[in-house]
Order: sequence, then C-alpha cells, then structure tokens
Amino acid sequence: MWPRIDGDSAHRSLTSTLHRLRKLLGEDKAITLHDGRLTLDRRYFWVDALAFDALVDEIEGAFRTRATLSARDVERFGDRLLELYRGPLFAGEAEEPWHVQERERKRGRFVRAMTDVGRYWEEAGQWNRVLSCYERCLEADPVAENFYRHLIVCYQILERRAEAIEVFNRCRKALSALSVEPSAETRALYEKVAAAD
Repeated sequence: MWPRIDGDSAHRSLTSTLHRLRKLLGEDKAITLHDGRLTLDRRYFWVDALAFDALVDEIEGAFRTRATLSARDVERFGDRLLELYRGPLFAGEAEEPWHVQERERKRGRFVRAMTDVGRYWEEAGQWNRVLSCYERCLEADPVAENFYRHLIVCYQILERRAEAIEVFNRCRKALSALSVEPSAETRALYEKVAAAD
C-alpha cells in the first residue's frame, strides 16, 4: 500500500490508517488484520462480489437437484443475478494482474448461471422470457458470445431468420471492438441460418 516507505514506517502507516478506519466505522471488529491480511467482517458489510458468488452457488445447487425448482425461483435467480452482475469486474480501473483471473472467474460463473436460467425458459417454451433473458445478459456483458449463439438458436426455432442474422451481426460488431472474430461455432450457426430458405 505504501511502496516508497520502508517496512517499519509502512507498518506504522497501516496501523494508523486501520485505527482511523475502524473509528470512522464505529466498530473495531468490522475489519480484522490476521496474518498480514485485512478482511471485512460479513456481519458488518455487504459486498456485491460475495453476494454474487453466494447467489451463483445457490443457482448451481438448485439446477443440480431441480427437484424443487419453480418458475418463480428461476425468475428470481435471473433478476437478482442481473442486478448483481454489472459487467466485468474492475472495469475502468488500472489493470492489475490479479484482476484478470478474478474478472474471468466471475464472468464465467455469470455466463454459466444465466445460461441455465435461459435454458429453463427454453425447455418451458417461454420464448419471450428466453429472448428477454439473453438480451438482458448481453446488456450486462456485450461480448459474451455464448448469449449471442443462444439468441440465434432461439430466433431460428421461432423462424425469425432476419432477427437471427441481425444478432450475428451485433455479435461480430461487439467482438470487433476487441479485435476478435466470432468463433467457428458461431459462424457455422450463422451460415446455417443464412442458408435456410
């Protein structure tokens, strides 16, 4: 935290800053220092990243068992996850090496969980919910190619060829901002839709 200060001075600065922070919070137990690590006590703080992980764990467990999974549960899961996932973690901040791994882990969990939600609506034949689900997912993560593929398939099933092609074009445009082309899987899906009569 204080790279230009020697060890003892840096430790004193940390101790002093921690004391002031605890005083501002009004609770010494809110932030603990143990083995050189600062930790926020969950009894005093709500952290969106921790809430996100807990919700994804709940979603994964519910879809694994499926025994008591209701449409109301799935709707709640999707809405809540979309509230918590506001795009890539640490977006707009100076890039740190540890950001990349955690950003990709959370992004992967988001994509898998919301794909489960979307598939639930697909299996139920709730096409308006399916389309809304994947569109909202793309608002949260516009370069998640998986959601574009699901939308293309849904429009294909609904025999809405023009919209399926438009989704592919949106995908290509979004990925071009990263200097990336759609995957072979996505291109093959597009070619199948484009070739259909």
